[in-house]
Amino acid sequence: MIDWNYDLIRTINEHYNKILNPSVDLIYFIRNFEEIYRMSISDEVLLPDIFQDVMLYTFNGINAKNKIILSENEEFIINNVLEQKRVVQQQKRQEAYEKDLDSYYKFIIDEVIEFVERYPFWSQLIIRKE
Repeated sequence: MIDWNYDLIRTINEHYNKILNPSVDLIYFIRNFEEIYRMSISDEVLLPDIFQDVMLYTFNGINAKNKIILSENEEFIINNVLEQKRVVQQQKRQEAYEKDLDSYYKFIIDEVIEFVERYPFWSQLIIRKE
């Protein structure tokens, strides 16, 4: 079981709910983490950057992705496909951040929207406000 730091994640979730529209449901993500993570690996789809951050919010500081036993094939995909995509993602994040805060927030939410468009059954990851 992953020792999520629920208090920290709730605080960050509340913060993003105030500034992002639509916003992201980080609690929903961590409750469905293993299924979402394994699906993304098998499809060779990189998780949105904000979820990469959330995977670090555990009490003992060990990334949640390192607490899941993966097959050799899954490890291969992570190390040889997804890691290259992660480097590009981090560059795009940095570019958005350097541009301005609005660009950074747009980057965050656009990635989640794209993910949900690809996987509509995970639509609860997005909190739509009116």
